[in-house]
Amino acid sequence: MEKTRILVVDDEEEICQLTLSFLVRKNYNVFTATNGEVAIDLVKKEHPQIVLLDVRLGSESGIEVLEKIKEIDEEIRVIMVTALDDEESIRQAKALGADDYIAKPFTATYLNDFILQKIANLGLK
Repeated sequence: MEKTRILVVDDEEEICQLTLSFLVRKNYNVFTATNGEVAIDLVKKEHPQIVLLDVRLGSESGIEVLEKIKEIDEEIRVIMVTALDDEESIRQAKALGADDYIAKPFTATYLNDFILQKIANLGLK
């Protein structure tokens, strides 16, 4: 059975590495990107089923990256990650096809439970 492919997109390398390390131990196939260009390339190349996408990618907008991801494959499940309680960005992201959001900081347990729930909802193994 193929492992679920997850792309983690965050401009903070440390967050990418911590999330990758945790999810790999949970038997996911994980890729990381620290900017939108690399994220889009990985979406095209690796076809992830789930993307954890930071709303703010340094000078880039995660919302714009979300739009590009959905243009490539509207079936990809995108979970926006935000350190801000920014209801407008969350509303905009959902209107553009984001499935959900989580707020930083989050615990590894919460991330695991959230991803497992999302995978169960998608019917992924």
